[in-house]
Amino acid sequence: MEETVYVSHCIQKILSLYKTNIDNIVLIGHSMGGIIAKGSIVMTPSVNASVASIIIALATPHTATLILDHTFANYYQNLEKRLSEIKDAGTSVVSIGGGPRDILITSAQILDPTADINVLSNTMPDVWKSTDHLSILWCKQLVLSVVRSLFDSVNCTQKPPKIFSTAKERMQALSYHFYHRTSGKRLYSYKEIIQFEPSNEWIENIQRHYVWTNRDLPKRTSPIYLMIRLSGQPNYLTIDTINLESKDWLFACTASNIQGQSRVCNWGWNLTNRTRILPDPLHRLRKTVDLNFQEIKYPDVTHIIIRITPDSLENYITINVDLYSYNTRLVPIRSTLPLLKNLFIIPQTKKMSNLGHVRYYANFESAMDVVAVELKAFECTDPKHHAIVELLEPWGIVVTQIQSFTVVDNGPKSMKVQTGYKYSNVFPKLRITLDPACSYIINIEEGGIIDRISCIVRDRWYLLYTTIISLLLLFLSTRINHGLKQTPIIVITIYLSYCYNLMFECLVALAIVCVFTVGLCCSIIFLGSVAHSIAVRFLARAIAFSTTWSDWLLGGLSQLPFITAILVLSLIPVTCGGLAMLISVFLYFLNLTKIYEDYLEELLMASLQHFNWIRRFRNTKNNSGEHDDTRQKIFNHLILFILWCFTAIPAVPSVLVWAKNFSYDMRLSSEDPLLLQSWIVLVTCSTMGWVQLPSNNYKNRSQILSSILCFLGWVVLLMGAAPHPAFYQYYIPPIVAGAITIIALNVIFL
Repeated sequence: MEETVYVSHCIQKILSLYKTNIDNIVLIGHSMGGIIAKGSIVMTPSVNASVASIIIALATPHTATLILDHTFANYYQNLEKRLSEIKDAGTSVVSIGGGPRDILITSAQILDPTADINVLSNTMPDVWKSTDHLSILWCKQLVLSVVRSLFDSVNCTQKPPKIFSTAKERMQALSYHFYHRTSGKRLYSYKEIIQFEPSNEWIENIQRHYVWTNRDLPKRTSPIYLMIRLSGQPNYLTIDTINLESKDWLFACTASNIQGQSRVCNWGWNLTNRTRILPDPLHRLRKTVDLNFQEIKYPDVTHIIIRITPDSLENYITINVDLYSYNTRLVPIRSTLPLLKNLFIIPQTKKMSNLGHVRYYANFESAMDVVAVELKAFECTDPKHHAIVELLEPWGIVVTQIQSFTVVDNGPKSMKVQTGYKYSNVFPKLRITLDPACSYIINIEEGGIIDRISCIVRDRWYLLYTTIISLLLLFLSTRINHGLKQTPIIVITIYLSYCYNLMFECLVALAIVCVFTVGLCCSIIFLGSVAHSIAVRFLARAIAFSTTWSDWLLGGLSQLPFITAILVLSLIPVTCGGLAMLISVFLYFLNLTKIYEDYLEELLMASLQHFNWIRRFRNTKNNSGEHDDTRQKIFNHLILFILWCFTAIPAVPSVLVWAKNFSYDMRLSSEDPLLLQSWIVLVTCSTMGWVQLPSNNYKNRSQILSSILCFLGWVVLLMGAAPHPAFYQYYIPPIVAGAITIIALNVIFL
């Protein structure tokens, strides 16, 4: 909140510096700066939402994924409640994401439901490159687009010039540069009706697919009009132009004027604003348009007109015309996991295009999030042929990814859904632009298992934190109630995971816990002495003792847990609670190494018995419930330590902030109070040695404690199924602290 107040004061100061009557500014924020920009005009009493005419957010996480403290979550929630004030004030909001290369902020996170424009850098006109989280600030093409949009948002007719006061005029400039620029680098106002010159040359070609060029035409001083006749079938038209610089070039008209033996148009409705600019590997100006004749609502339209001005004729122009029916241009997507009926007969999914064809489409099936596209060209008349594939996600940014296919790079290339499915009945699709000089074999199939897993990890990684804590709490409940049947707990956990679509997270979390456990065991065995040496050297430097005295003091502190707890807790009012929590984790690790050294022989014997298969099969059902106390103690402490490590993750940001500001202030005053209370409880319980699981001698008490931990584990698991999981993640440390408190009270009053 301090940053928000600071920005609001800066806004007031900037406005006060103007001698003229300036009452609004433009805010541009990067990453969390975009959130601060919105918060500074709606969450502070000194300014209101009308003070900002335009807000541009660069790689801003409008949708939070991982929030580990209550203050941060509360800020997001309060901002979300007041976002309507920005819309009511008429502020134009633009959210720009980096695209696939930004691994910190995903494309789904930059979607702002209140923004007027949501766009990715790799689909912006003249940019067409994905940027990472930092390079979005200095990408020249993107910076130029932002600057041009701001210049075009200025009302130059007003003295002094100001940003347009109406949102409609601002949005014309912003959408032109960020979304669908149709001609030059400056905003151009299109006239709805254009008068033609019937005396000029009119050319009508009745072919469905053809290419028009001016290669052999002499120099001209008058425009040329290409006429495309509309008929009932086909009902789709794609026009792809190269080096056509005319600003007003596409029209719909009624051919009513007779000229010679043909009919021409006197005027036409301007359709140029429906065109868009595509990237070109040869750096040529490329414009394209897709027209559905049923969507043209003008009355009595008979022709589509392409006007080529004399200035454009000075360049080598290529115009590709493609008339078709939509259903004939659909390319099937082959699933890599066919149904049983297709196991022996693989369906033909490749599509072959003909010369002159420009446009094809491919519709995603349900649950598809990545496809591999391969375009093989043959029978080419142009050696520099190329094709473009666009990924369209209709519910958000529309175009989210563009891939170019050239002579030397024809795929296969992966195209991943960037923003996730928002509506169950709307699916992504591919829009394919081919070079009419070639025939193509179009092969599109569902992406491989690695690509699909990467998409799931990208979109759902933040759910692993709550899932890991949930599994560890469930593991603790089974360890407390060890020896009894745990089938109901396993069945209920699997059922909840399946019903709330958390099976993948549970499997990955289980794998992470297993790998972490193996690494922890290796660290205890091989790095125990190293950790002890580090602690001794740190203690010697901190209190100016020799290493011998420090070693003796460290051994004495391990025998006096009360003194250790006081020393660690005394760090909280001086530094921060997160530092005390991390120190308690380190001390817990030292305690584990000591337990390992004390019970090394018993641990080795238990491990050898574990691999004695003959003895295992000879054991009776009654003997299977007997456990070695030493081994159980070590296993219990391993699970508790792993829980301690993952619970301490929210302490890391606090410690980093404290270390950064240490030279200015030794005390971290902005630490979250809820986390601070959790750290105090956890540090006290661990340093006092109260974190021990009860034995099976107290069955009733063990069953109650196990049931409580089970319930808490399931509650934490279901946090991942909440509409906004990030708003509940900060409850993890308090929940774990509560569970540890119950265990500690059980130990104290045992």
